[in-house]
Amino acid sequence: MHTKPKHLLFISPNLLPRLLAAAIFVAAVLVINSLIPEQTVVRATLPTDLAPGALHTGLILASFLGGVALTSVIFLPLLRDAQARETRLVQAQAVLGALNNDLHQQAARDGLLEIANRREFERVLKLEWRRAARERQPLSLLMIDVDYFKIFNDTHGHLEGDRCLKEVTAVLSQAVNRPGDLLARYGGEEMVILAPRTDLEGATILAQRIHALLSERHIAFGASPVADRVTVSIGSASLLPVRHHSPQALIRQADEGLYSAKAEGRNRTCTVPQIRLLTAREVIG
Repeated sequence: MHTKPKHLLFISPNLLPRLLAAAIFVAAVLVINSLIPEQTVVRATLPTDLAPGALHTGLILASFLGGVALTSVIFLPLLRDAQARETRLVQAQAVLGALNNDLHQQAARDGLLEIANRREFERVLKLEWRRAARERQPLSLLMIDVDYFKIFNDTHGHLEGDRCLKEVTAVLSQAVNRPGDLLARYGGEEMVILAPRTDLEGATILAQRIHALLSERHIAFGASPVADRVTVSIGSASLLPVRHHSPQALIRQADEGLYSAKAEGRNRTCTVPQIRLLTAREVIG
């Protein structure tokens, strides 16, 4: 013989994934069921419009067969609000993470040329210096200066000067084809390329590629004293870093090469012979 169920439990379909919340209602139904007569139909319903973070309530309605009704309202703010808070926290962390990343990118990049700025270059230089010292690998630096850029600005105007720097940057970006290399604006019309795990020969090849690509681009510059196009002077240096030495040693070497390139007529690369830095033990002993 079929026996009519003692109670009925209804849960909104959109709440099925929230089993913990449903379990609370089931427990509440069982508690009330133990307090009321057997001939009772108990229905547990949940609101369908669950707004995240709101105070959610559940209504348990116990209907006696004799017509007497017992209504009990239970509240589910703890579980629902905890889930909502956790969700909002995760979302907020994601938003803040994205904003922090954007701020870092903005702080690390040159606004005009869209490459790393000097601050970012100096940060990466310190990291690569320590890495090269640890791995005993060479670290190379190219300092690149646009020849007679002041004359270009005076002749063509600052807007064209900005366009010229962008074109030169595009050429340098094309020449730098290794993921680990860093192209940065050092200041004004001066750029740098930091090349980890690159010896002096590799740095020289990179400089030659820059000259060749820039010649192909042929950015017109009729007022240039050295050519009918934009050219660059490059100082190239390579060191085997030692931990207790400052990475400024590499900058000084490359800057010395750039000074020589300008003194010798520009539109060329001057390489400073690679020197061997002494270790702390060698300095002491």
